[in-house]
Amino acid sequence: MSILLYAVYTAVHLLLLLWGVKIWRRHHTLSTALLVAISFGLFYDNLILALGTWLGEGDLLLALSWPRFILHQLVLPWMILAAYDQARLTGAGWTKWRWGRGTAVLLSILVMIAGIFTRLVPVALEPELMDGVVRYVARNVSGPPIVSIVSIGLVGVMGISWWRQKQWPWLTLIVILVFIGEGYPSEAVRRVFGSGLEAVLMGILYFTTYRFALAGVQRTKPSVG
Repeated sequence: MSILLYAVYTAVHLLLLLWGVKIWRRHHTLSTALLVAISFGLFYDNLILALGTWLGEGDLLLALSWPRFILHQLVLPWMILAAYDQARLTGAGWTKWRWGRGTAVLLSILVMIAGIFTRLVPVALEPELMDGVVRYVARNVSGPPIVSIVSIGLVGVMGISWWRQKQWPWLTLIVILVFIGEGYPSEAVRRVFGSGLEAVLMGILYFTTYRFALAGVQRTKPSVG
């Protein structure tokens, strides 16, 4: 079952990645470029999980698994800046603070550095079979997954202003669901459905860009004639 779901998630993330590239080619916004980078990381992650059982334990799967962990720690923190930039394009009042973007950049960098030192520097990868999926998992790491908690959590916090100002609750609601899913007692279920919720989160982030940010850009363009 998990193998099938990871294959589905891979296809969904590929579609989201292509959609993001299409949006970015039309409107070169920072938030879209960052979301495309995050989409690629999630696509690659699910692809290797879907192929793990077919490839089997060994040097090839180990080599292909390292980028899963590296991309997660290096790319996901920039979801913070992407969410901030989305809100800024809509003209949300709190984004007009003088040091707003600088703070978002700094937070993204700090979370990335924290991920590197807590999840990459000490890590050792070991094979594991879970619900029929052969994968390499991280060992020798300690503490909570800072990158996921802070990055996704701040998206939910910033989503509150969308809820209040634009009657758009979906960013906050999906983040709440992600955190609820992370608390599920079965690790196999938590991992596979957590990946599905990540796909939903990315879809909502892209649709938020399409529905509000780009619409706002279009409205500000001068008419011709």
